[in-house]
Amino acid sequence: MQASGFYCGYQSGEAPVIVAGPGCLATVIFDGQCRAPAQAGLISTGLRLLEPAGIRETLVTTDACVSDYSDNLYWAQSDELLLLAVWVDEGGDESLERLTEQAYSRLLSTMQERGYSYMVRVWNYLADINAFEQQEERYRQFCVGRFDAFARHGVQDKDFPSACALGHSGGDLVIYLLASKHPPVHFENPQQVSAYHYPEEYGPRSPSFARASLLTLADGTDKLFVSGTASVVGHMTRHPGDVQGQLAVTLHNVDSLLAHVLASQSRGSEDRLAVEVLKIYLRHPADLAVVKAGVLQHFGDVPMVFVAADVCRSDLLLEIDGLWRLTR
Repeated sequence: MQASGFYCGYQSGEAPVIVAGPGCLATVIFDGQCRAPAQAGLISTGLRLLEPAGIRETLVTTDACVSDYSDNLYWAQSDELLLLAVWVDEGGDESLERLTEQAYSRLLSTMQERGYSYMVRVWNYLADINAFEQQEERYRQFCVGRFDAFARHGVQDKDFPSACALGHSGGDLVIYLLASKHPPVHFENPQQVSAYHYPEEYGPRSPSFARASLLTLADGTDKLFVSGTASVVGHMTRHPGDVQGQLAVTLHNVDSLLAHVLASQSRGSEDRLAVEVLKIYLRHPADLAVVKAGVLQHFGDVPMVFVAADVCRSDLLLEIDGLWRLTR
């Protein structure tokens, strides 16, 4: 079997921008205004970078890649992995719900056309995520559109990928995903109700994502993609208005999820999960110092970025996601 690998890293803005080419799936930028790119392979998130300065995120495989960009849809693929990104201009008359359904349907159709059947990880960034339009919160409209697209394409609960949904500083809706020819294993957190089982008070359609997804690559490497994780126990927000309290619960949730994954996958006492990269989303940039101190104390000095973003619930102050490697 051909060796392969997937890597996510943070690169200084002083380094040359390599947006596409052998092994490079995409370069992700934190630019404060989300727009469809002028350059193929560059994913504009609209998230505002807080620290470190001038950092870009690179998504890379050890295999050669081919890629193309047309009509606001970018794709890059290796023999094993497919990365897709789509940008949607909300300037017309269509509702966010309908635009989200169309965007996801386009992504899912492209996956099938290119022969990659399984979503592994999805990133969703949109403007004004907590604002109300037509008497409904925009995040809840987004969730309805995503659910409808999944239902239309036969995506069931057991197939929901790890994901995050954050509010950016303005511009397009952008959705990008990593897909595989082989199914990942999706996980839930014992401390939390599965998002897709949230009660009706959280919207007409529950969020459609898993808490983590474990993908075994062709070279035997196991990569764990952890979804956006926040201060939610059961289905309820904990410590509204208290960033230190929310940070403590968030870190506990990450630990609980990792322990659950490790217990279910471990084959020996030497098995462990090693963090490779972290992304920390902050609703209030003024909370950077206290959150950074807590994250560094908990995880140590690992590659991480802090970005300004609105979390999907208006009472949540921060969210953490990242990539881990399971070593056996």
